[in-house]
Amino acid sequence: MTPTSLIIVTDRGSLKAYRVDETPTRGPSLRLVQAFDLTDAHGRLIDKVTDLAGRFPVGDGAGGRHASSIAERTQMETETHRRIQKQLADQIIKIVSRDGKEGWSFAAPAEIHAAIIDLLPAAVRDRIVEHVKSDLVKTEPSKLPAHFRSLREL
Repeated sequence: MTPTSLIIVTDRGSLKAYRVDETPTRGPSLRLVQAFDLTDAHGRLIDKVTDLAGRFPVGDGAGGRHASSIAERTQMETETHRRIQKQLADQIIKIVSRDGKEGWSFAAPAEIHAAIIDLLPAAVRDRIVEHVKSDLVKTEPSKLPAHFRSLREL
């Protein structure tokens, strides 16, 4: 198995990259090499969309109550998700090109894992040693090796 020299963990709003340093007595040790947060990934869509005039009135007819809905909410959300995934993939490409020469491991929630992998060029994607479909961004670095088979002691 190709050794993992880098671990990248991401979720919808942030990314962390750790260099794997092997220590003969204590096993793998992780050192943070980059942390990246996306501000677009946080918050509600209504807080980002300021065009209240572009909303369509919706009423239930009975009580005279009226509410407004955003016309293209799903298209806007889909586009936002696509942009976030593209930004994450771009950061991964930079990090792997710089620090992941041998091989690297990747963890992301199942909902976004495949989409991010698909955005990576073959040269970067082919060096992935291990895929973990789990949100490990908030996991302490000392506990990360337990989630990756390639880092567990035999």
